[in-house]
Parts: sequence; C-alpha cells; structure tokens
Amino acid sequence: MLELKNKSIADTFNARIRSPWAWVVLAVAIGLTILFYFSQKPQIIMYSRYIKTLSDYQLQESYAMRGMERVRIGFGIDTVFVLAQTMNLREIAVAFSREMDEIRGIGIKAPPHSTVERFEREVLAKVSSMRRYAASRALWLEHLQQIDNQASQLPASIQIPLRDILDSARAGYMVGIAGHGDSLYSALPDSTRNAIAALLQENEELTLAWSRFNNEMAVMYSEDPIQFFQQQNIDEMALKSKIPMAFYFLTLVLMLSTFFFIFRSKQ
Repeated sequence: MLELKNKSIADTFNARIRSPWAWVVLAVAIGLTILFYFSQKPQIIMYSRYIKTLSDYQLQESYAMRGMERVRIGFGIDTVFVLAQTMNLREIAVAFSREMDEIRGIGIKAPPHSTVERFEREVLAKVSSMRRYAASRALWLEHLQQIDNQASQLPASIQIPLRDILDSARAGYMVGIAGHGDSLYSALPDSTRNAIAALLQENEELTLAWSRFNNEMAVMYSEDPIQFFQQQNIDEMALKSKIPMAFYFLTLVLMLSTFFFIFRSKQ
C-alpha cells in the first residue's frame, strides 16, 4: 500500500515536472536570482573609491609641489616633511597599480595595464627626481649662506650687485656674474669668485633638474584611469536602472505562471 502511494506521488511529480509551465516557473526564478546578483555587485562603490584615490593623489601632488617651491627658495624649509609627502605619492601610485592587477585577476574591469603602468612609472620618476633635488638644493642653500656671509664683508658697491645675483639664483633663475661687468668680477677675492662661479654652475644644473619634474605629466596620466572609472560608473548605473523594470516583469510572469500552473494542476 505504501509502495503504491509513493509510486503515485512520484508519477504525479514527474508529470508536473514534464509540464512546460513548471519549466517556465523555474526559468523565471533563475532569472530573478541573476537579477538580484547583478543588483548587488559593488562595482560602483569600488570604482568611486578608485576615483577618490586618484583625486587624492592629484591633491597630494599639489601640496608636495608647494613644499618643493619652499625647498627651492629656502623659505620655511622642512625637507623631512617634503620628503615624507613625496613618499606618500609613491605609496599611492604603487598601491593603486597593485590593486588594479588584483581586480583584473578576478575578472573585474580595470584600466588597461599600459595606462596604469605609465602612471606608476611617471610618479616613481617624479618622486625620485624630487627627492634628489631636495637633498641637492638644501646643500646648495648652505653654500649660498656661506657666500652671503662672505659678501657682507665686501664694500657696498660690490655687495649690492652681488646680492642681486645671489637672490636671483635663490629664486631658481639661471644667472651669471659675467653679465654684470668685469669690474664686479675682478673686484671679488679669488676664493669668493671661485665659490660663486661653482655655486652658479650648480644652480644651473638644479634649474634643469627642477624642470624635469615641475610638470603635470603624472596628473595628466592619472586622468585616464579616472575617466575609465567614471565611464564604468555610468555604464553600471545605466544597467542597474533597467534591473527594476526587468525584476517587476519577471515577478509578474512568475506570479501568472504559478497561478496558471496551480490551476492546470487542479484540473
């Protein structure tokens, strides 16, 4: 008796499974599950976080360049703080590149590897140049101060034009003593003249070194991934705006299919 009852239940179940409406209900349920999965994907939040990271880099670079300006002229100089800022730029770029490799490895859309690598390479080169310049400029300013102390002992007719030259060099301009006349050049003591010539020569080299990192290349390269993430956010929002309509449609289909399936089962 029990075997007949179990067989009857199994036959009824198999009959229901073979019904096309049962498969419709199953397909709609799977579709709703897929929609729910896509609606819960956190790409927008993740992409927005990367946009903020790159925007923070741009802001930190502007702060670091302001600090480098103070290093350049020796005003309110804090080389340790400036070097810490440059290391922060390096850490942001390296961490960003590593995260892009990670999300690319798990199948999440990321900027092209060449774009990220170009940004990281530019930041590392910029930071390296800034650190070398900061150390060299601090030493140059010490030499400048020594020569300035020597100049204070010279006559006013020599001291005033000499200080103009030194002030221009401190501001980062390429200057030479020869352009101020032979009288000034010959009036300087040999030791002072040689020290000034070496100082101005080093200033020219530092001015060229400054031009190598005083640019917007790293910021410009950071704009490419930002635009990529912004476009991905737009695409994600466009997709998610369609999910509620599809969800409502499939829910309606599921409800009608269930009712029809129950109605047919009773018949």
